Amino acid sequence: MLSFPPDQRNILGTEGQLVKAYAKLLNEMWNLDTQHGGISPDIFKRILGQYNTQFEGYGQHDSHECINSILDLLGEDLYRHGKKPFVAMSDDDSRSLDDAAQDTWNKHLHRNESVITDLFHGQFKSTVRCSICERISVTFDPLSSLLLPIPTAKKPLKVFFIPYEIKEGYTNYQGEVHIRGSDTIRQLRLLF
Repeated sequence: MLSFPPDQRNILGTEGQLVKAYAKLLNEMWNLDTQHGGISPDIFKRILGQYNTQFEGYGQHDSHECINSILDLLGEDLYRHGKKPFVAMSDDDSRSLDDAAQDTWNKHLHRNESVITDLFHGQFKSTVRCSICERISVTFDPLSSLLLPIPTAKKPLKVFFIPYEIKEGYTNYQGEVHIRGSDTIRQLRLLF
């Protein structure tokens, strides 16, 4: 963790508390004596909840949001230049896409330069076309994670309907159904 004079410190982080707790937790994990039990991340969890109240307590949380929060706070603590500068974004449409992408990335680095940015950040190109005036807008957005959908698959499914009175025999149904978690039963009803 870097040390800066009080007037030059990044006020958006945890003043190094989360970094120290994370380093301690990693050290405990790597040096775990398996014969004497496990480890408890209680200090790390308490500090995370202190700086992001969404993670206070022991309720269940979204893992993606938790990872993003941890990376954001670690990135703020490990910012290489102290107090964050103001960076104005430009709307100059006359630049080439390469120049616009590089300019956006440089401005992102100027405000977020840390080992976390080095390891986890990238840039996403977004193209939007107005359906009314046909204007195309291209922006470059920094990101630390990208959510991708889990593809759905069609699975062959065999169903045997056995009535309450078994003497009538059973009926064999066969078909394909999209597997999408809780949609399976609904899809099955629509299929048969």
